[in-house]
Amino acid sequence: MIELLIDTAKVDVDLRDNDGWTLLSLAVLKGQEATANLLLDVCKVNVDLKDKYGRTPLLLAIQNGKDAIVKQLLDNGKVDVNSKDNNGWTPLSWAA
Repeated sequence: MIELLIDTAKVDVDLRDNDGWTLLSLAVLKGQEATANLLLDVCKVNVDLKDKYGRTPLLLAIQNGKDAIVKQLLDNGKVDVNSKDNNGWTPLSWAA
């Protein structure tokens, strides 16, 4: 389904909801590796958009134990690994 919508080229893949979540954030939270991969590789989403708590998709993946998606995000090479959430925590802080 997501492929059909994306193929229209009319979908803003970086659009955020009221909580600041993007399609990538939701894919991370739900553990949807294939969707995350599609968004990263095909759509070239902004990987560092933050939700209302300052959490990036990388931070969400670490918080929720989504190791495969953490690897996908890191392999993307565009992730800010030092990004801080609203409490000043970095992805490494959460991983520890």
